Amino acid sequence: MALEQWFLWFMAYSFIGWAYESILCSIVGKRLVNRGFLNGPVCPIYGTGAVAVVWALGSFRDQVAVLFLLSAFLTTTLEYLTSWVMEKLFHARWWDYSGRLLNIHGRVCLLGFTAFGTMAVLVVRYVQPWLAGLTGRLSATAVHVLCVLLAAALAADIAMTLTTVLGLDKLLRRFREALSAEMVDFAWPKGLHRFQIKRLSLAFPKLRSTRYPVQWQKMREHLNAKREQFNAKREQLTNKLEEMIK
Repeated sequence: MALEQWFLWFMAYSFIGWAYESILCSIVGKRLVNRGFLNGPVCPIYGTGAVAVVWALGSFRDQVAVLFLLSAFLTTTLEYLTSWVMEKLFHARWWDYSGRLLNIHGRVCLLGFTAFGTMAVLVVRYVQPWLAGLTGRLSATAVHVLCVLLAAALAADIAMTLTTVLGLDKLLRRFREALSAEMVDFAWPKGLHRFQIKRLSLAFPKLRSTRYPVQWQKMREHLNAKREQFNAKREQLTNKLEEMIK
């Protein structure tokens, strides 16, 4: 029961992190963005950071300055390690803070340190007591069923995303070979793979392949061109419908 409660908290904070990132990126980019590595409305790095702070630093609840500094250090370290591991696993840089003040290798920066520390204080002092009370009112059966459903959805999302991302390196290599051979009939990804590559391209504007940066940029340009064509056709259809209504 206790482990399942922690899992529910992890999922709740993952959703809150996704909402925060998606709203922020949508405002900055002036378009709707489904932010995050996974397809669903979760950012596991936020869930991991939040439960780590609650578990390790909850005893500093009344020492705000200490809580802020320790949690900011903990979560920033998590962000740095996540960036490094994802780069080594997928041969890609997913975000880059090189242009920001006091950044470390473009993986973390002062702004993130401050934001994570502030959010951690809010989580420990206000959000976690409310969330613990909310999940504490659920029956053991409800908690178990909810955990099973959420775990199954999360596992399926991870599997689908990894299938696409792990295959991206191979796809870019084939694309490079096609460009070298001046092939015009390159088989672009279709269906779910195309959808996921397009979504990741939009979710991570600074995503860059460390092995095939030129090919990734050309693929991104291809996806953008296809999106513009779709938007143009949709606008034409909308105009025709408006004319018919008039």
